[in-house]
Order: sequence, then structure tokens, then C-alpha cells
Amino acid sequence: MHVTRYQQILITGLCIVFILITAPVSSEQLTEVNQEVTNPEINTAESAESPMAWTKISMTDAVSGERFTIDEIAGTGKPVILHTFAVWCSACLMQLRETERLYAADPDAFTIIGIDLDPNENQDLVKRHIEKNKFPGRYAAAPKELSNSLIDTFGVNFFTDLPQTVVICNKTITKMGSSGGLFREQTLKDALFSLCG
Repeated sequence: MHVTRYQQILITGLCIVFILITAPVSSEQLTEVNQEVTNPEINTAESAESPMAWTKISMTDAVSGERFTIDEIAGTGKPVILHTFAVWCSACLMQLRETERLYAADPDAFTIIGIDLDPNENQDLVKRHIEKNKFPGRYAAAPKELSNSLIDTFGVNFFTDLPQTVVICNKTITKMGSSGGLFREQTLKDALFSLCG
């Protein structure tokens, strides 16, 4: 009888701890989803080092296994829409779907690159996520060197406030919005037109 009462108290305590731990995470995810940006600020990247340094860091495409750099992809002349994401991030998933819709309307207009910034996620997890959702483009788990370089260029909020969107064209890097957020298909289309012509 005493063992059963002890087990009930222990289970109840564990449930309360679980609720206290997961409640803030759930509310943060809901806030992220609601961060839709309809009029993005245009912020050209500036850094003490070259703002293009992070574009030269080699990554491995999670789906194809091919090595690439952002500089190589941008060097083809096509605009690049780059998104930061994490597999667990619901706002990131919504952002990738919005970009996918724009891409479906004109696949030759731009290239998509997705960079998973969560240090706890790996290439296999990214590959499963991208294949499950059938997203077009190139996706990679960010090497530590790339994450550090992005922070040097854009600041720590770029790393913590997911998703972030960057447009690269005409040898210019442009971060959309001041703190990231969700950009709808039409907003992305307007940004591409105003930045890339």
C-alpha cells in the first residue's frame, strides 16, 4: 500500500515537471509561427570581415551528398533564396512551403538553399525531413565554421531567431526583416523583383 502511494506521488511529480518544462517550448513555437512579416526591411549584410566569407565554406548536400558552397551556387547568376531552419521548427516548415510555392510557379527564377542551424541535428535528420516534405533545392546541416561565420556577419539573433531569410543576387547579400520571421510567397516574390530585377 505504501509503495503504491509513493509511486502515485512520484508519477504526479514527474508529470508536473514535464508540463513545466514543455510549456515554455510550446508557447515559443506558437509565437514563431505568428511572426509573419509582410513588409520586410532590407538590410545589406556588413561585417568587420568580408560579408561574403561564409559563402565560401563548403557544405554537403544532405540529399545528394554533393559538396557545394553558397558562393558556387550564387555564381551561376541565378538569385538565391537562403533560409535557416531546424527540423523541429514549425515556422521554418511553413517558410519552406511558402518558398516551394513560389518556386513551383517559376523554377528557373531562383535557387533555394536551406541551412539547418541546430547543432543537435545532423545530415541524416535533414535528409529525412527534406525527402519527407519533397522540398526543392539544396539543404545541409551547418558545419560549426559556417554557424560561427553567420553569427559574425549577422549577429547572434540570426542564429537564435528561426527562420531567417537571405536573398543573394547581383553580388549583394540582403537579409530580409530585422529579426527573421515568416515571409509569404508574394512577399518573397516582391523582394526578388525589387532586389534582383
